[in-house]
Amino acid sequence: MIGELENDFKLNMTRSKLKRAKVMILEKLDGSFNDEYNKLKAYGQELRLSNPGSNVAINISKDTLEEGKRRFLRLYICFQALKLGFKSGLRPLIGLDGTFLKGKCKGQLLVAMGQDSMNQFYPLAWAVVDKETSRTWSWFVDLLKRSLDLNNGAGVTFISDMQKGLLDAVSTVLPDAHHRYCARHIEVNWLKKIEEWRNEEVDVVVYLEYL
Repeated sequence: MIGELENDFKLNMTRSKLKRAKVMILEKLDGSFNDEYNKLKAYGQELRLSNPGSNVAINISKDTLEEGKRRFLRLYICFQALKLGFKSGLRPLIGLDGTFLKGKCKGQLLVAMGQDSMNQFYPLAWAVVDKETSRTWSWFVDLLKRSLDLNNGAGVTFISDMQKGLLDAVSTVLPDAHHRYCARHIEVNWLKKIEEWRNEEVDVVVYLEYL
């Protein structure tokens, strides 16, 4: 593109100038990220109006509020239709997991998934948080508990990896719930450990039994 600009328009452009120009053009076409975050409150209100009974929680950083600013912290969504589906006959089985957001705006996506009678995934709720910690997981699980009327978790089984913050959150918020580990995560962790042992030239035989 630099060559085309120089040949066609006699413009001497550097790569950094082109990047800045691209950002300015995209912001004019699609709006800036700040504009989108400023619309979150209206978005949450529209979700509540168009989906009565849905739970939408938007948290703003208290630290920035004290400075007279508003900075997005967390977002939680659970649609009424999904709540009714879970309560109407889904298995009392909930999977919890988190993953990194890799776009321009970093953070983590927390999700709660169910499973229907056809063994298909059934989304229950999701949240966007700054970090995957015991505090954010407790916040998410507590909202999920209220959305699905889980009380203390009796009769419900959770499946997850062994992320400590997640384990602490479930045991604290839902003390009567059962908690099991995901077999895939167990396998991946074992394979990593075996590879470490192999690199250390240690002879190891491991038996994995899935019940």
